[in-house]
Amino acid sequence: MRTVLVNLVYVIGGEAAVRAANFAAALFIAREYGAATLGAYAVSLALVTVVVMFVDNGLQTAAITQLSSDGTNRNNIIGRLTLSKTILLSGAAVILTVAAGWIKPGHFFLAIGVWVTVRAILQSYSQLQMAVLKSVSKTNWIGIIQSVHGGFLFAGIYLSFRQGWSIVVLLGWLTLCQLLELLLSMAVLYRGGIWPTWHGRLGFLAIMRIAAPFGIAYGLANLIVRSDTIVLSRFVPLAELGAFSAANSILLIVYVSAWLFGSVLLPEMVRLSGTPESLRLYTNQWARWLALVTVPCALLVSLVAPRLIVALYGAAFAGSGVLGSVMALACPFIILNSVYTTFTIAANTRMTFVGIYGACALATVGLDLCLGRAFGSMGIASAIAIREAGMLAAFRLLTHRVRSSDVKIQPRLLRRRLGATQKTREAS
Repeated sequence: MRTVLVNLVYVIGGEAAVRAANFAAALFIAREYGAATLGAYAVSLALVTVVVMFVDNGLQTAAITQLSSDGTNRNNIIGRLTLSKTILLSGAAVILTVAAGWIKPGHFFLAIGVWVTVRAILQSYSQLQMAVLKSVSKTNWIGIIQSVHGGFLFAGIYLSFRQGWSIVVLLGWLTLCQLLELLLSMAVLYRGGIWPTWHGRLGFLAIMRIAAPFGIAYGLANLIVRSDTIVLSRFVPLAELGAFSAANSILLIVYVSAWLFGSVLLPEMVRLSGTPESLRLYTNQWARWLALVTVPCALLVSLVAPRLIVALYGAAFAGSGVLGSVMALACPFIILNSVYTTFTIAANTRMTFVGIYGACALATVGLDLCLGRAFGSMGIASAIAIREAGMLAAFRLLTHRVRSSDVKIQPRLLRRRLGATQKTREAS
């Protein structure tokens, strides 16, 4: 437990620096360039992220599971995963290029989309490097690298404010900062003797079969999160979409933190997967603690959200406050869903989480279309809370059926035997 908490501090701390800087960039874009520009940036980011995450096929999660179970052949595993990622991301670039040619966006929208795409590809490579660092117990470096990344992001926001940069120049700076993170993580791994190599056949199809369940699930997870913005863009003008994105950008931080928390728990859950009952007890213990902390916090944030959003974004975004209040109620469900997703991955019940995320993706699109068309931004905000609560109910129902049939001694009987053994030792 202590190891998990220490790793969590490094991972969340480093990621917090980057996310805080990205959030500051979103605030700056909203205040400096207006709600319409924020809306264009948000929908570009949503579309690009969905494509990249689906095409990426969950390779970083596959890296954690493979390296945690087989550390002797790690350089070869990393090499095969890196080359496979390159092939997949090349496909993503082609898909986005064809989509841009078909949609034919304006020059301004296209410029934003190009920088967002390049940055997303670099971030995908960085995520693979971070997964390797987690698997080889070098999480302390994650905090350092991402803190440096966050510092340069803040510097770019300051320079943009002082020099009057355009949104395109600012996005170019953000992309260079992402490249810096990738180079630093590669340098740390290289100094530790960890470098991509591969011998013989690549085994691309075999890697895809291993990673596909993770890729489908995480691709669906991103589709679920990003479809809110994508669907809403069909019903409202960019200015109203920007107002929705102001509140939604805060919620995205919760999503990222939840996924990061799950990735920190994953190595330990994989090690416990040989004893299913221990894995279940470990998961339920974390779920109870998180529920006790997140539910009161969510209620408090829901009450103060209107004032908080005005303080952050300015009076022009006052309408975003009530949206933030509704979205805050979904936060405990988001975090708990991440824990149970990690449990199903570690327990190798892949069809469970693929099925849940598939059903939730369909429900999300349906809810967004119905509620978004009828109630606009408020309908989408309500749909977020509904879908996250429904997903948690599905996880609780289906994971409860994962029985410990391989465990011969049930927990109550095990505690009795351990207690009897302890009494015998004390008597002797």
